[in-house]
Amino acid sequence: MKPIREYLKEISQQNESDQTVEIHSFKGFSEAEKKHYADRHITVYAGKVRELIRTEKELLIYHTDRLSAFDRYVGLVPYKGTMLAAISDYWLKAAAAIVPTHLIDRPHERVLRCIPCTPFKVEVIVRGYMAGSMARAYQKGIREFCGVHLPEGLEAYHQLPAPIITPTTKAAAYEHDEDASPEQLIAQGVCTAQEWQEIARMAVALFKFGQEKYLEKGWILVDTKYEFGRDAEGKIRVIDEIHTPDSSRLWVEKTYSHQLARGESPEMLDKEIVRRYLMDQGFSGHGTVPRVPVSKLIALAETYLKVAETLIGRDLMSEGPLQHAPEIALH
Repeated sequence: MKPIREYLKEISQQNESDQTVEIHSFKGFSEAEKKHYADRHITVYAGKVRELIRTEKELLIYHTDRLSAFDRYVGLVPYKGTMLAAISDYWLKAAAAIVPTHLIDRPHERVLRCIPCTPFKVEVIVRGYMAGSMARAYQKGIREFCGVHLPEGLEAYHQLPAPIITPTTKAAAYEHDEDASPEQLIAQGVCTAQEWQEIARMAVALFKFGQEKYLEKGWILVDTKYEFGRDAEGKIRVIDEIHTPDSSRLWVEKTYSHQLARGESPEMLDKEIVRRYLMDQGFSGHGTVPRVPVSKLIALAETYLKVAETLIGRDLMSEGPLQHAPEIALH
């Protein structure tokens, strides 16, 4: 075991080597490993960046190093899975004081063991600032977002009058999620009105909690995505990851006002560095995905590492490159 920053330094010294990035990245279960579980009548489910093993008693979430943007696979970020597992572990433990979570424990640096839940097929996006796709749509004159009407005169990167929820229906991996109002979700049978009321309450409470905790670290939680599910006893729990740089926008609070006064975008601590690179190449989800330079991937890894180590208060360690997916004993 050694600090992840040492591995990232080694990769940076290899002159833009895609092969070195691959060596240090966990891509997910191999076909042979999937067959190993299939022979035991256990299914491995592959999402965009995580792979899941589910039994009646537990859910194992394996965090790969795959990176997605605009609902497309765009590359590998070395040790990203270890960093995101550490961040999710931190936040799910902390959030248990606010809402029920699905976390049981973290048996491996890349794996979370969780309570199996039946997910609601909706991504609950909570926004506190005018940013991202909403800012781009607002600049084009759109004022209605998932049933929420925004007033005139809002500026990019500025705080909204109050946090809003903009749900999207959850699509299959690498398919495009669709915006939906709460009324549409209820009409489509995604959830009942009562369930949505509880989900929305929990999402707003989590968002305010996340904003307070991140502000203590000197960061602004701009927006984030939550997912919820119902366990075998009927309790609604927050599931999946929460408040990670993969699922959230984070800005540096210390430089925020100065950057805006200069007419510049805020200093960011999320995967916006890769999103912007792709948009500069003319890519926003359609057509061939441009190659992302190794320097951009390592810069993103360093950003994720900064978030993880600031939250946990120590160096984040790793056992290094994985030859095989870690096999966790199933209960």
